[in-house]
Amino acid sequence: MTLQRITDYENLGIGLFIHWGLYSQLGMGEWTELLHKRDKKSYEKLKESFTAEEFNPKEIVNTAKKLGAKYIVLTTKHHEGFYLYDTKGLSNFDALHSPAKRDLIREFIEACNDAKIKPFLYVATYDWHSELYEKDFNKYLDYLQSSVEILCKNYGKIGGFWFDGNWNKKEADWHLNDLYGMIRHYQPNAIIINNTGLKNRGKVSNPEIDAVTYERGFPPKINHSGQKKYVAGEMSLTLNKHWGIALNDLDYKAPREIIESIAHARQVGANILINVGLTGTGKIPALCENYLILIGKWTSMVGNVLYYGKIVDVKARHPKDFALKMNDSLYLFIFDLQIRGNENVVLGGEKSSTRIFDNINKKINKITWLDNNETLKFSQNISHQTLAVDASGFDYGTNWVVRVAKLT
Repeated sequence: MTLQRITDYENLGIGLFIHWGLYSQLGMGEWTELLHKRDKKSYEKLKESFTAEEFNPKEIVNTAKKLGAKYIVLTTKHHEGFYLYDTKGLSNFDALHSPAKRDLIREFIEACNDAKIKPFLYVATYDWHSELYEKDFNKYLDYLQSSVEILCKNYGKIGGFWFDGNWNKKEADWHLNDLYGMIRHYQPNAIIINNTGLKNRGKVSNPEIDAVTYERGFPPKINHSGQKKYVAGEMSLTLNKHWGIALNDLDYKAPREIIESIAHARQVGANILINVGLTGTGKIPALCENYLILIGKWTSMVGNVLYYGKIVDVKARHPKDFALKMNDSLYLFIFDLQIRGNENVVLGGEKSSTRIFDNINKKINKITWLDNNETLKFSQNISHQTLAVDASGFDYGTNWVVRVAKLT
């Protein structure tokens, strides 16, 4: 059984993941408190300099739209325990008790709704701030549920909840039926995701889970089984090696890797999150913003098939190529093409690259590239269900990394 909320979630396709908290002021990654063994009292004084003066959710939503993201996941609280919203007296370790004096999550949700982008809320379940986490776990779980209930009851319709941290106490009873049952009561159509961690990718931990995670993993297929209902899948990647901003991490992924990762996610029917860490004052760093806009050129070129294309039993003989089906049309995703030059500037794409696909049993009349509407030569053997496409190289001045052809 596939629930409508899960179908709708899969059609979102691409999301923007945002990490932001007190750690952002240090610019050394979201785990800096623990990994750098910082004194807890000194670290938590960062609340006193948290101004959020450059946090403009409308600008962030606009950048997400340029990326092609249909939803945004924002950290409401990371493992440091600092809340970006008004906890209504539950804790004074929140944005309302900082110089920001703003409910940043309310502003974020309103900006998303105005732009018709789904707001998803990240909630860390593993918590370094609350003493209850180690001293009285059951009371901590009540505290955790109360913090989520505030989000459920006071912010209108939420697209989904993205939990992270149960992997820290693998054997504990996290009272998930209580937590998820409360969410279902107030937000019946919210997607529930609980990040399984690096060692349990794709594991379904509770019947209410709607999507399994593959953090930094790219599986050959998604585990949709394990429950009575169909469960979606989601991958995630960050632009360098950190999720929270790390000013000295220069190891940024090549745009090719990001584009190919998005394509692979859609090949196996998974959503994908592209992560950025905001600055300490709440802005997307200029380099990251330019990356997102650059990737958005590709997502815009591919268009609706990136969101609504479905897995089809077409086999490509090239190890990376694949096909998706949308409506009555097939779309071929073709990798590793070169640029066309001439006898003076030889760039490797002067000759067509023949790509063969099996299990195509309908007559094809026309094949065109989506990026320039160029018609491609092809040959088809219907009795053998094979299609050979002369995949031409990129026009000089362009390189889309992954090229998409529509079969009519």
